[in-house]
Amino acid sequence: AGGIAEACMRWADRSPWQAILLVQLLVIVAYAPGLWYEGYKMDDAVAIERNPNVVADRVPIEEMMRRDFWGLPMHGSGWTNKSFRPLTTWSFRLNYLLHGLESSGFFIANIVLHVLSSILVGRSAVAYVGLPGSCAAFAALLFGVHPVHTENVLYLVGRADVLAAIFGALALNSYSTLYCPPPPLNRDWAHEVDAHTPKPWASWSVWLVFPVTLVVASGLCKESGFMLFALFLLMELLDFIDSYRAIANMSPKNSARHWRAQRWRIGIVVAATLLVFVLRYRHTGGTSLNMSPQDNPISFEASRMVRILSYAYLHGVYMKLLVWPQFLCYDYSMDAIPAVRTMLDVRLLLPLAAYVAIFGVVASAFCMPRRYRRAALLSLALLVVTFFPASNILFPVGTVIGERLLYGPSEGFCLAVLVWIHRAVVGRSGSMAKAVRATDDGFAALSPTTTNAVHGSSKKATRATSRERRRAAAAAIMAGVTSQPPRMTPAAMRRLLVANFAGGGVAILLMVRCLMRVRVWESSESLYMNDGLIQPTSSKVQFNLGIIHMQNQEWDLAVAALLRCAWADPLSSLPFYRIGQIEILRGRYDTAEQYLSAALDKFGASLMVRDEEVFHDLAVAMFQNGKVEAAETRLRVALQINPDFAKGWNNLACCLIQRSLHDATRALRKAVTLAPENPQYWANLALLAQHSGDPATSSGAWRRAQELWPGMPDPSDCTWEFAPAG
Repeated sequence: AGGIAEACMRWADRSPWQAILLVQLLVIVAYAPGLWYEGYKMDDAVAIERNPNVVADRVPIEEMMRRDFWGLPMHGSGWTNKSFRPLTTWSFRLNYLLHGLESSGFFIANIVLHVLSSILVGRSAVAYVGLPGSCAAFAALLFGVHPVHTENVLYLVGRADVLAAIFGALALNSYSTLYCPPPPLNRDWAHEVDAHTPKPWASWSVWLVFPVTLVVASGLCKESGFMLFALFLLMELLDFIDSYRAIANMSPKNSARHWRAQRWRIGIVVAATLLVFVLRYRHTGGTSLNMSPQDNPISFEASRMVRILSYAYLHGVYMKLLVWPQFLCYDYSMDAIPAVRTMLDVRLLLPLAAYVAIFGVVASAFCMPRRYRRAALLSLALLVVTFFPASNILFPVGTVIGERLLYGPSEGFCLAVLVWIHRAVVGRSGSMAKAVRATDDGFAALSPTTTNAVHGSSKKATRATSRERRRAAAAAIMAGVTSQPPRMTPAAMRRLLVANFAGGGVAILLMVRCLMRVRVWESSESLYMNDGLIQPTSSKVQFNLGIIHMQNQEWDLAVAALLRCAWADPLSSLPFYRIGQIEILRGRYDTAEQYLSAALDKFGASLMVRDEEVFHDLAVAMFQNGKVEAAETRLRVALQINPDFAKGWNNLACCLIQRSLHDATRALRKAVTLAPENPQYWANLALLAQHSGDPATSSGAWRRAQELWPGMPDPSDCTWEFAPAG
């Protein structure tokens, strides 16, 4: 078994692309059910179905640039969250042009993009940190089947993070390949030396246009992508530290050429970073968000200490989601994660464990051999840098916990895990460990930045001589160590076998958990039902669960879920409004009036339901309770809010019959003008016209009602319309 495992590793090391592509079959299997999913969930409808930048017949560039991710104008008095992601919106637009609003095409595109992102994570393992093909394949698999990514793939708006990760991986790979290629960590170093040596033209700063453009593209998919500029600078810093001594021993000409090229690169990256951040700040008008307490209640806490402790706890929750993704939910809004108000709160043990683990991992990285130290630090930096915008450290974000926000950080997490595994299993084994000790300083002299300087010589003969000298030095260093692939010691073989079994077990567990979560995302109903049972304290989760029960006419279950929503978020009007509607449908008008009156005094109805609907439904309950004048007042308020509210005009007419038949008829004429396709309005008009002595109008209205609804029964009274708003 150990020999088979070693043979498989050697094949993957020799053919990393084939190994990375092979493991994608498991990723596709995990997400295969999603290829047939349909329907828009939650914010999908806003970002796609109702977004003018996606569904308009023609979308000029200037129109795309002035609207945010949700299709709302970024400048003006209206609400906007400043999320400027035009490339993601353009990808939705491309889907729309290909197949319209058929939602299955969006799901297929998201799955394909996730597979591509998984492939690029495997490529980053080789090109960014220097892992061998076997570890690269496992990193790609670990990333591809990590259950926390199901939200990014099957919640369509999560495509922003997927695209940002794709462009970000391309940017890191291109920069490291051109300027800072990593020293390889695999055992068979001899054949890798020349492969990881930069070409002569790679030292030209003009090629920076490619990685810089890719970072900008990543940031235009999701704002966190702009943070990747920091990793370019970190690669330069680590290479400077590793090769400083070797460069100092160069000829003055080559040494000066090297420092000049590196200064140019650093200067261009810093200038590009500042320019991009300034331009985005000016275009979006800053980073302040117009959030509500429902979005991020911690940011509304008056005590600074409470905010700090609560945000620290969120960091622990995010780390737990990466390490142990057993509990997954689409929402963590109030009051799913209550604020931490004291240092004695036992929940602070979670962030404490996370911080200790991070600092311990960083400390162990500095104790590693040079090449492992570089790989470990770059992996951890990718995790930290991409998570930083979601950390609430610089500014509050628009959500408490968002699983989709871990898509980028999980790249660094998977790479870091594989660096430590490689160090523990392979880096300490027999001849490999000896090779590391014998060649660590030797490869410093052959580091990428050093060879960039050597290759920068202006004369072809000098380049050829340098190349031969470098190859000869590499051969001398590797003599007796890698002339043939070293055989592993029995102890190393056992470690390899244990690592393979453990890694395979972890991959299977993650894949099964991922597949289970993919099944949950099949439809809005399955998602709301599942997460509603496991997240009883989230206001949004319980509200959506209540709506599902309401649509299924499960009144008691709906009211129970909506009451849990009201308990979690007592300031929101939405649960009170929906309970009031349910009570009307059940004929309990007294309690309906109580809940609908409470809804008017609370916050947030206009975010999901139009204000006129709340006043209208309260009027329905009041009329049934014999409060005719109060009902008329509420209906007139609703019509002041929305003069084109046809249902309001019809019901106002029914409310006015006893007081003024003339006013009632005039209100019904307004209703049939606004909604001429509604047969009930025409029937009511026919009845009122008959009682007001206008037979011509009555017969014409009745004839129109019969055309719209053949066989419609004769009206005996003015019929109110009550249709709960969606």
